[in-house]
Amino acid sequence: MADVFRYRAGLAVLTVLTLLLLCSACSSSAASQASVDPAKVDVTVSTDPSPAPKDKAVKLTGAFTGIELDKSATVSFEVRNGGQSDFVDAEYAGNNSFGAEYTFKRSGINEVFVHLYSGDLHAMKKKPVEVK
Repeated sequence: MADVFRYRAGLAVLTVLTLLLLCSACSSSAASQASVDPAKVDVTVSTDPSPAPKDKAVKLTGAFTGIELDKSATVSFEVRNGGQSDFVDAEYAGNNSFGAEYTFKRSGINEVFVHLYSGDLHAMKKKPVEVK
């Protein structure tokens, strides 16, 4: 009977320790993102080819600094054309960058707003993109 009690007590302690370890692993990522100052997060937006041609698909890339990101983050590009906005979801490309394909509809300097969501953090940065 004493052996059964020790086994159950040991199993309960092991279960609690495992749950604590899992909770701390999950919260450390969210806590580290919550401590990031959105003002210190920046992004460089580039196109391939550069400058971007009008009415042809280009690779639009956002490379981030001031934060460490992985594929769990969500990034979208918002391209404003007059009174309308086009939203394009980007995919993680490694090295703190995200990319998507986009076709610019007007030449000149286009305003691209980059939206970053990581944990509780939402950062939005406005960047100019030249289109020929």
